Amino acid sequence: MGMKRVVATSLIVLLFMLSTAGSLVATPSPSYLKSINVTPKGASSVAQYQTAEPIIIRSNSDFALFGATGVGTPSDPYRFENLAISTNLTCIDVEATTAYFVISNCRLEANGVFGAILFTNVENGRVVNCEIIDATYGITVIDSVDISIENTTIYDMDYGIYLSRVSNSTIIGCTTFYNYRGIVLERTDHCQIRDNLIYANWQYGIEIALFSHNNSVYGNSIGWNDIINENMYNVIDTGEDNYFDDNVSIGNYWSDFNESESYVIPGAANSVDSFAQLLEDDVNPILVPLYDTAIDVESVGNTLTWSAYDVFPRSYVIAENAQDRIFSVWLGGEITMGLDHLAVGTYTITIIITDGAGNEASDEILVSVVSFVLGGIGTELVMIASGLTVASFVIIIILSKKLTRKVR
Repeated sequence: MGMKRVVATSLIVLLFMLSTAGSLVATPSPSYLKSINVTPKGASSVAQYQTAEPIIIRSNSDFALFGATGVGTPSDPYRFENLAISTNLTCIDVEATTAYFVISNCRLEANGVFGAILFTNVENGRVVNCEIIDATYGITVIDSVDISIENTTIYDMDYGIYLSRVSNSTIIGCTTFYNYRGIVLERTDHCQIRDNLIYANWQYGIEIALFSHNNSVYGNSIGWNDIINENMYNVIDTGEDNYFDDNVSIGNYWSDFNESESYVIPGAANSVDSFAQLLEDDVNPILVPLYDTAIDVESVGNTLTWSAYDVFPRSYVIAENAQDRIFSVWLGGEITMGLDHLAVGTYTITIIITDGAGNEASDEILVSVVSFVLGGIGTELVMIASGLTVASFVIIIILSKKLTRKVR
């Protein structure tokens, strides 16, 4: 009977120790958490672009010297592709060339006077599928002919696209928003601005200045510009003989169009869009809400990523506990916020996204930053608990053997 009591007592002690160790390892989640989502350590993404130095071209032969592919003909133009260039000067500066060339799928950021791309006295240049940010001028073209700017996004700068003394050129399928002015034509003629999204610029979406003539503007969605003056002018035309429809059936979509009247373009030219249509957007952006989450303070690479969409994306703001606000231009895709800077505690994260028309969507989640036992000091606790468990079994075996000997 004595041996049974000792064994029973030892088993009770062992169970208590195991339950204590278990409570250390499996502490329950706070009840208010909808789910637990711990980002793996060392999370990383594959870069889309190749980092490059600024490119300066002063003759046709310089394209090859700077590593462009192609030979400069219409069927095989020189190409600069998939580059990321960030500089205090101009990212790509081309002057005095006649060869055919293409700048495509590049991300350019510049703080120089003439901005990201500068063409001077250039023929046959194209800019395609690029993203241009944080510059004084996004794309500047001077004294040039046969230039094409296509499917390029330009935002958050003074002038998105600036053409001066340019002829026979096109701006097609581009997005220019959240700039001081979206597109400016000065002493420019026989150019075409077609099928672009031009919205939420601080002043004019398009400015056609003095001595600019015979330019055509149609098929564009032009809205909610002139934020400074509360959407007074989407466009201004002080040139002459400029056209805001195709003279057949296609005009532009305007956010300030009164369908009971003809759309007269502001400015001294008194241009008219004969086929104007109303541009409307009363739909809030799509923002997929996130679950409340918990992260390990010991881990790295923790983020929140919202899936979001809108035809006319503009900006977002994120706040931690109603302060420490983060403001940024929104391009219409996913929005990611890093969490590695957060200390242990609970945070209310609020995001508000806004589109060009002023529609909003929001989400609010709780982020708990804790020290999980499987990281940092938690690993030491598990080891200690395991050691205590093994020691308990050894003690029980020794006691059992001694008691057995005494009984015999």
